[in-house]
Amino acid sequence: MSFISIMRIWLATLLLYVATGFVFPIFPIYMSYRGLTPFQIGLVASIATLSSILPIALISRFSDMMDREKVQCIIGIGLALLVPLYICLNSLISFIIAHSAYMVLAYSYMTLSGAIAMDYIKTSRGSEFGKFRTSGAVGWVLGTFFSGWVVEEAGFSMVFAISSFFFCVSAFLFYLRGLRGRMSDPGIKAPSSLYIDAFKEVISNDAVYPLLLAVFTASLTTPAYYTFLPLYMTKELKASKFLSSLAFTITPFAEIPAMIYLGALSDKIGRRKVIAVCLMAYPLRYLLTVLVGNPVLVIIVQLLHGLTFGGLYVVSVAHLSDSVPEDMKGIVLGLYTIFMSLGSFIGNYLMGFIVNGFGFTLMYFIAAILSSLSIPILATLSRRGNSMSFN
Repeated sequence: MSFISIMRIWLATLLLYVATGFVFPIFPIYMSYRGLTPFQIGLVASIATLSSILPIALISRFSDMMDREKVQCIIGIGLALLVPLYICLNSLISFIIAHSAYMVLAYSYMTLSGAIAMDYIKTSRGSEFGKFRTSGAVGWVLGTFFSGWVVEEAGFSMVFAISSFFFCVSAFLFYLRGLRGRMSDPGIKAPSSLYIDAFKEVISNDAVYPLLLAVFTASLTTPAYYTFLPLYMTKELKASKFLSSLAFTITPFAEIPAMIYLGALSDKIGRRKVIAVCLMAYPLRYLLTVLVGNPVLVIIVQLLHGLTFGGLYVVSVAHLSDSVPEDMKGIVLGLYTIFMSLGSFIGNYLMGFIVNGFGFTLMYFIAAILSSLSIPILATLSRRGNSMSFN
């Protein structure tokens, strides 16, 4: 892969995460501003997550049969047109429709950025993808850092306009040099077979489904961080809102070195061993979060996000890309996104139920126990398949 190609897709991916980072923390605030109750905001997010599952799989597979970067460009333009429309929304139904469309396009856009990178990266995939994926961490930090300041100084309309602009530039960069010759022969199979057969082949792959099930199990517990950590810190540990926000600000600083180092390490010692280490970090992170008893130490513990997200994502993508034919990278990475999202969706209700009934401490202990199950799931199913031994 040439230096120009590396920089083009690296910058395009950075800008897509700047664009999503600009609006991600603003969405619930804006929905509340437009009159939605907390229950309705949660309902919008839940419906949007569920409704995105099938379209992400279809779009990911469609990109396998077409020029992937042109598909990516179309999705980016769609996001650029959709985001400014939020300023016109004022009812529950309108938010459900718009946010569902946003989730489909945004998750697909993020997923295909990884598939595009793997179209170019043919050797040392762990190391090279780790370097590439730092673009997302940098873009996310920039977007989320400036979004709150912009909305306070210039209002919601400006936030949506800036996000739309970055989506446009990102889409243009993806379009600059699309890969050629990706269109499959439509006469080989009926269109439906292209999807159904590909799905069956990927989901039954002995090197794929153990990882997907393990990631799904671990993702059941991720709301313990994304959703409930700020509440735990402010209510149980009496931390300030500023300190609780630092638990999120600090994580990209762990992600970037973890992505680079663990990706390169997986090229040397094997993907499976590194994935297992990353999964082991889940229960360790939850146990330390609840045991240290000090807000500052809790923030430091969240540096394990470098393993539970950064390292796990990079090495998993490299492993999945190695495990399927070149024309199925889109759908396998789409399934990875779907299994993570579905696990988190269920986990929000499960972790919320535990917090409401038994408190934060028990929730974190149960999250530790539940997430630890991902390791035997991965190991047991891998031994059955023979194609994914720990080496």
